[in-house]
Amino acid sequence: MKGLKNNTSDLIFIVCLTEHRFFGHIVVPLYIQKSLNGDFFDVVSIINQAEIGSSPEMLSGIEIEIVKITEKYSDENIAKRFSRGKNAAEFFRKIDHKLFDEQVRPFLENQIVACIDLIRKNNVDFYIKSANYSSIHHEDKIVIAEEETKAVFNFDLDKEKFRYDLEIMHEEKPLPILNKNPIIITNSPCRMVLDNQLYFFEEFTGKRLLPFIEKPFVEIPLSVTEKYLKTFVRKIVGSNNVKASGFDIVKVENDKRAIISIEHGLRMEPIIVLVFYYGNQKFKAGRKVEVEVELKQSNGHYVFYKHYRDFDWEKKIISFFAERGFELIGDQLKFRSNYKSEESLHDYLVINWVNQFADDLKKNNIEIKQSTNRSFYAGSINIDVKVKLERDWFDLFAVVKLDEFEVPFIHFKHNIVNKIREYVLPNGQIVILPQVWFEKYSNLFHFLKGKDEKLKVAKHHYKLINEGFGAVNEEVERAFDQVENLSFKLHVPPQSLNAKLRDYQQVGYSWLRLMSENRFGACLADDMGLGKTLQTLSLLLHEKEQNDLRIATNNFNENCLDLFFGEMENSKPASLIVVPTSLVHNWINEIKKFAPSLRTFAYVGIQRRKLSKVERLLNKYDVIVTSYGTIRNDFQLFEPLMFNYIVLDESQYIKNASSKTYKSVCALNSERRLVLTGTPVENSLSDLWSQINFLNKGLLGSLKFFKDHYIIPIEKNNDEEKQKQLQKIISPFILRRTKNEVAKELPPLTKQVYFCEMTEDQAEVYEKEKSAIRNHLVNQIEQKGVAGSSFVILQAMTRLRQLSNHPALLKIEGIGSGKFDQVFRNLESLLAENHKVLIFSSFVTHLKLFQQEFEKRQWSYCLLTGKTIDREKVIDNFQTDDSKQLFLISIKAGGVGLNLTSADYIFILDPWWNPAVEDQAISRAHRIGQDKKVFVYRFISEGTIESKIQELKERKAALAEKFIKTSSPFDGASAEDITALFE
Repeated sequence: MKGLKNNTSDLIFIVCLTEHRFFGHIVVPLYIQKSLNGDFFDVVSIINQAEIGSSPEMLSGIEIEIVKITEKYSDENIAKRFSRGKNAAEFFRKIDHKLFDEQVRPFLENQIVACIDLIRKNNVDFYIKSANYSSIHHEDKIVIAEEETKAVFNFDLDKEKFRYDLEIMHEEKPLPILNKNPIIITNSPCRMVLDNQLYFFEEFTGKRLLPFIEKPFVEIPLSVTEKYLKTFVRKIVGSNNVKASGFDIVKVENDKRAIISIEHGLRMEPIIVLVFYYGNQKFKAGRKVEVEVELKQSNGHYVFYKHYRDFDWEKKIISFFAERGFELIGDQLKFRSNYKSEESLHDYLVINWVNQFADDLKKNNIEIKQSTNRSFYAGSINIDVKVKLERDWFDLFAVVKLDEFEVPFIHFKHNIVNKIREYVLPNGQIVILPQVWFEKYSNLFHFLKGKDEKLKVAKHHYKLINEGFGAVNEEVERAFDQVENLSFKLHVPPQSLNAKLRDYQQVGYSWLRLMSENRFGACLADDMGLGKTLQTLSLLLHEKEQNDLRIATNNFNENCLDLFFGEMENSKPASLIVVPTSLVHNWINEIKKFAPSLRTFAYVGIQRRKLSKVERLLNKYDVIVTSYGTIRNDFQLFEPLMFNYIVLDESQYIKNASSKTYKSVCALNSERRLVLTGTPVENSLSDLWSQINFLNKGLLGSLKFFKDHYIIPIEKNNDEEKQKQLQKIISPFILRRTKNEVAKELPPLTKQVYFCEMTEDQAEVYEKEKSAIRNHLVNQIEQKGVAGSSFVILQAMTRLRQLSNHPALLKIEGIGSGKFDQVFRNLESLLAENHKVLIFSSFVTHLKLFQQEFEKRQWSYCLLTGKTIDREKVIDNFQTDDSKQLFLISIKAGGVGLNLTSADYIFILDPWWNPAVEDQAISRAHRIGQDKKVFVYRFISEGTIESKIQELKERKAALAEKFIKTSSPFDGASAEDITALFE
């Protein structure tokens, strides 16, 4: 820094009001020093982001925030934001004045107001400085007013004159500005400096002050009185405080009415326009104006009538529609529709909705105006349903009541299955079948058996009946309660279990027992780290104890078990546990630890047994542990066998229904099936279909049916009704508990996002690469769409993600990384405090950069990637060796099956779409057995594709939570969403 007379401790932070050659008055942060004699201050430097980076400890949080705000309107950043490729000098030399007034000026004023508000609320020193001087004096200090300043227009109209002045009041005293040359810093809202004091106005435009700086009042020619009243004065009366002489201003209390007008759009489609009437004054719902001013004249006397809106009442009306499927866009109420077809489905929505909610509209005094060219049935539509339980089936009897008509529900089957909305009544009126029927009943018809009026549906689809028809007769209600409430007693854990189950684990074990007794396939989907393995082992131990009990009652003696085990009529076959290869040893170790009495065989490796011995394993062992790859390769050996349980761990491995892995495990035979996963949905709901279909074949119909009826409506259109339907179907078969719900004994988990500023060179390379990619990508998407361009999009995203991490990932040498430097600053502090840190990245090359730097600094570390051979040894080293404080882990290799509770810090170097993958990584440390607070740092390069991905995936978070987890980058993303990532 130039001009330092002592050391940095002499520097004083201030904010200064000064003039910019184009912007007018702006505020800038400065470092100043007292002069040698103390009479004034020397300006040392303007503070920018670079200065923060070199000495962040010198500034407080508020001061840093002020610097960041003012940096937004630096010449370079303004040019970057409002021009395409121009540097600052070129931008200001060829500045577009219309662009400046309409876009630059509002942006600039917003930042200045935000900065001044921070100064005012935090008592930051504020000075005024001429651009021509490098020193600041004590008398240059600006005092900021504590209270808002008010302005009142005084109009005086009589037969001889028409004039008005502006009365400015501060702290109930007049504040004259005539001939005082106040500085108007911002116009809207107005911020003004007068006599070294800053005054702030709310909802007042600074331009209104200008005439009264040079003259005490404004004189209006009497010849233009009426025109002036209708234009300027009417506008002033509507938005400012006004005192008037010669005309009246009356506040009107009006009756309020809401009206929905059914009209036709540009394509002649029905649209709904919402308007509010206050007396005879009409306000369109989309207008934000608070008051409408009406001017009337009687016998030469003018009266302004101010009609104020009741926004609270209007919000209630808008909420009424929002609760019933509408959103207000402009003045129109638009359906949150799941149909984007060009067919006539859209045309029916408005009429169908009005018919459905006509009674509700009347109760809320909402009037309806509509005009249609066809004769549509406009009465109520009700279904009378009787459901009779016959053993394993439900018989359905339903009648649709339409005023004087009663139509058997089965008559609508053709319409519903074929998605035909129009049904003609005997009197010629057209009934528009409610859209909800197609959502509720099309699925039901898919699972119905029989024809004509003899309709039957299987008991395990009882949720569809409940979803479609709601409450039914008492007999069926009792049947529903037995299944739906799932009230079960808690079972005592097996005696041979070498562990004490936590409360929620005992519930999980008991739930598994209940599912087993009902022969339902079950998905245990607890959060990672909550002990799914332990709950499963408890179930298998119970199976063994029951098996041994049966053997004992048949008078077999323990000494001859091995000899006759394979011949015992009442013995159960072994259970098969299928896991990722990396988890085989983990399962074996868990069994030895918690269930040592389970006779276990690990069927993996090149030495695994062949057919004759595999058959013998069924009765010799309680549990066979193998891998997905082994099942694929040795499928013919397993296919003829019958297992007790087939347990799939990390069952998302079978998510691809067309894969050989999925087909192989589905073709295996077993009495019962169980899947374990913390992420049953990784990329799409088709993942869920694969696992549920493995558990309970046919529950969700065929994959094509599931795609058409659930995946597309939910993932593409965010269809809430479909989401509810699907949840009701699958909920009995899935048990999921989160850490927040059940693991109260876990220490707190703190998550923090670090936004890292790229280095200047890194940012330059990034911008060049982004511009080149974007032009190519836009053309690609225009030609092939998002789905057809997915590979190119992913490739482009990957390059920008790599640049966001470190240019070296693209073999660009000699350029640093802001994120890389930030991570090491954090690591230095944590190592000094003896913390252990897990460092996750989806790029192995990224981990290698950290590895190289660790070795340069002689920091001891562990590394786990897909190429790591002895995983168990590496994990044990980190867990037991206090000198190993750092663990570099690739997300793909280390996301599951690791217990790393010695760590208390987790770094996610490159956050990606999938929150489930990040949760898996976090659960390596934040799991049962952890006794320290766990901190998670996500590092995101500011202004890059990383931060934009974060924003986009947050918008999809609701769907992710509803169906466990989701991560697909492109499902549900529009072309605009994708191209916005490359802006």
